[in-house]
Amino acid sequence: MIEPGQEVVFTVPIRKIKKIVPRWKRAPRAVKFVKEFVRRHAKVQEVIIDPKLNEKIWERGIEKPPSKLRVKVKVEEEERENGKVRIAYVSLA
Repeated sequence: MIEPGQEVVFTVPIRKIKKIVPRWKRAPRAVKFVKEFVRRHAKVQEVIIDPKLNEKIWERGIEKPPSKLRVKVKVEEEERENGKVRIAYVSLA
């Protein structure tokens, strides 16, 4: 588990979903896959993706997202009404 305030670099294998998803859904599904991957590995409740990372995924269009991405994940804890919430901020590495 990543401690709050710590930064970690992950390589997200987007290629895993490329064969499963139809061509015209690949980029939106890649964004969801990045969020799922970070949520699973960083053990957080919320994932916020940087606009530059989103542009990198969509750079070649909806049918051809990159095969893998190196992302930098920073985890922070925030106080809310229902207790502490762990949030991951994801940007390009």
